[in-house]
Amino acid sequence: MRAFLIALLGVLAVAYGRVYFEARAALARATAARAAGDDLEAVTQYQYALRGYTPGAAAPRQAAQALLSLSEEAEGRGDAATALMALRRLRGGVRATRWLISPFGDLAEEVDARIAGHMARQSLGQPGAEGRDLEGLRAEHLRLLRLDPTPHPGWSSLVTLSFMAWLLGLTLFIRRGLDAEARLKGRAALGWLGFAALSFALWIIGLTQA
Repeated sequence: MRAFLIALLGVLAVAYGRVYFEARAALARATAARAAGDDLEAVTQYQYALRGYTPGAAAPRQAAQALLSLSEEAEGRGDAATALMALRRLRGGVRATRWLISPFGDLAEEVDARIAGHMARQSLGQPGAEGRDLEGLRAEHLRLLRLDPTPHPGWSSLVTLSFMAWLLGLTLFIRRGLDAEARLKGRAALGWLGFAALSFALWIIGLTQA
C-alpha cells in the first residue's frame, strides 16, 4: 500500500510539473507574440497558459489579466473584432478551469458583461433587432451568456469522490478481504465489499444528478 501511495504521488507530481511548466512556456510565447504585434498568436498562447491551471501557479492568472488588457487596448484603438476574440478566449479559459472551485470566478461577471456589450453593439441595427435599444440588447446577450449547462459542483464532487472510493474499496477487498486462495476472510471481506458497493451506489446517484 505504501508503494502504491508513493507511486501515485510521483505520478501526480509529474503531471503537476508538466502542466505548470507548459503554462509558463505558453505565457512566454504569448508575451513574445504580443511584443511582435501578432495579437492572434498572443491570444492563442495566452489561452493555453490560462487553461494550464495548477494551484499556486502564477502564469494562468497573468495570462487572464493579459487577455483582459489586450482586449481593452484593442477596443481603445477601435479593433472590436480582436477585443471580442480576446474576451471570448478569456471566458472559455475561465470556465474550462472550473472544478471543485472556480479559480477565476472573480473575472466571470466582468467578462460576460464586456462580451454582452460588444455583441449588443454588433446587433444594433441588424435584422431582427429593429426597435430595440442598446441596453435591451446588452441585457439579452448577458442573459444568454449566463446560462450555465455545467453540472452542480456538489454532485460533480460526489461523482469524483465516490468513484475513487469505489476503486479503493475494490482494491482493499482484493488485498485484505481475500486470502492466497481467493477465499473470503470473514468480516474484513464483507466490510470492504460493502464499502465498495456503497461507493458504487453513490457514484450512480451522482451521475444521474450531475
